[in-house]
Amino acid sequence: WYTSGSLRKKRVAKMVFNNIVVAYDGSDHAVDAVMKARDFALADPEVRIHVVFVTTHPNAQLPASFNNSSFDPEQYLLSVEDVMDLYNRTIAEESEKVKAGLGVAIEGVEDQVTIDVIPGYTPADDIIEFAKEIEADLIVMGSRGLGAIRGVIGSVSYAVLRESTIPILVIK
Repeated sequence: WYTSGSLRKKRVAKMVFNNIVVAYDGSDHAVDAVMKARDFALADPEVRIHVVFVTTHPNAQLPASFNNSSFDPEQYLLSVEDVMDLYNRTIAEESEKVKAGLGVAIEGVEDQVTIDVIPGYTPADDIIEFAKEIEADLIVMGSRGLGAIRGVIGSVSYAVLRESTIPILVIK
């Protein structure tokens, strides 16, 4: 509230963050991050939340060494249709897993949430690139994920903190 002359007027606060990316990997910390973004969305119906899950890129599933004498390249010759089918099936399956994993974390804001499954190689870089593409105002992440522990903060969270130009909120 503020006073202007003899009239009292109510100041309406607008949410600074309207386009939020939440990095999700299925961990408890990631669910906590979604819950924090949900709080923003409950406070402002204009807030949009993009829950992003980085899945293994189909190319990364190929054998690491093509020089191995037991490697049979014929088994990896796929048509474009086969690759697209694999890609679409992977995205659909992972999207359903993410949706199931979120459970009540998005309750009440379902119409403000999109689930974005993206194939990638390095989750930190992929999360940052995705956030830039959708012009995110904020990235919300759990402090640790399902990967290896790097001290107090997870390696992906640490890398995003180090590299992103977009504000980041890390949820412990």
